[in-house]
Amino acid sequence: MAKAKDKAMSLFRKGEPLHLEMASAVPLWQQLETIIHDRIRSRCPVGTLLPGEIELVERFGVSRATVRKAYDSLINKGVIERRRALGTRVIGTPLTEDLGRMKSFSEEMRLKGRKVLTEVVHVGMHVPPPVLAAQMELEKGGRTLQIRRLRGHEQCFPLVLLTSELPECLGVAPDEDFSTSLYVMLESKYGVSISHGMEAIRASKATAEEAHLLGIAIDETVLVIERLTYRRGDTKPFEFVRGVYRYDQYTFSMTMRR
Repeated sequence: MAKAKDKAMSLFRKGEPLHLEMASAVPLWQQLETIIHDRIRSRCPVGTLLPGEIELVERFGVSRATVRKAYDSLINKGVIERRRALGTRVIGTPLTEDLGRMKSFSEEMRLKGRKVLTEVVHVGMHVPPPVLAAQMELEKGGRTLQIRRLRGHEQCFPLVLLTSELPECLGVAPDEDFSTSLYVMLESKYGVSISHGMEAIRASKATAEEAHLLGIAIDETVLVIERLTYRRGDTKPFEFVRGVYRYDQYTFSMTMRR
C-alpha cells in the first residue's frame, strides 16, 4: 500500500529561471511564497522535503526574515509544516468540501480537478451491531454488504478510510468493481435514485487499525463523518457510510443563512 513518506525532491529544477521583482509593489516575501506554492502544486507530493532557509536566501538574494515570512504564510495555510531537526515538508493544500450538496468522494475529487486513487481493503457480507442495524431499519439478523476502501488523490493517498454498509436486499454483488464511484454504480446499474443524506461530523482519535491503514500515528486526531443515505420515495436508508479523514488534509464547509 502506498503511503506518504518523507522524501527529498528538488523544488527548483536545474537552470530554471527564477527571480523576484525588487521594484514591484508586491512584497518580496509574497512573491517568494507564490513561487514556492506554485511549484509545490505542480511537482511536490505530500511528504516532500523543502529547501532550508539559508538555501533560499542564497538562491534569491533576500534576507532570512523574508524567507521565514514566506514559509510561515504557507504553514498558516496548511500547505507545509516545519519540525525541529526534521526540516520543512509538504503536507498538502487541504481540500474543502461544501456540505450544501451531497456528493460522492469521486465527484468531489473531479470537481477539485484531482485524480481519484482507490484501494479496496475488504468486501464481504456483514452482520452489523444492533445499534447500526436499528439505524438502518434492518430485519432481525439482517446482513449488509460491507465495503471498506482507502481513497485519496495523486497528492495525498490515503486521505480517507470509507466503510459503506448496503442492505443485502439491495442485491449489490460482492464482485463489483468498487474502485470506482459507488453512487454512480448504484444509480446506473441498480436503479437507485439517491435523494438525500443525514450526516454527523465529529473529531476523534485514530484507532490502531485506522492509523495503520491511513499511515498516521495511533491516537492522532481524525475527522469522522457518518451518514445515512436515502433514495427517493423511501423513508428507510439504503446506505450507512463512515469516513475517517486525515484532519490535516480535509476541511468541511457550509453556507449558512439566517
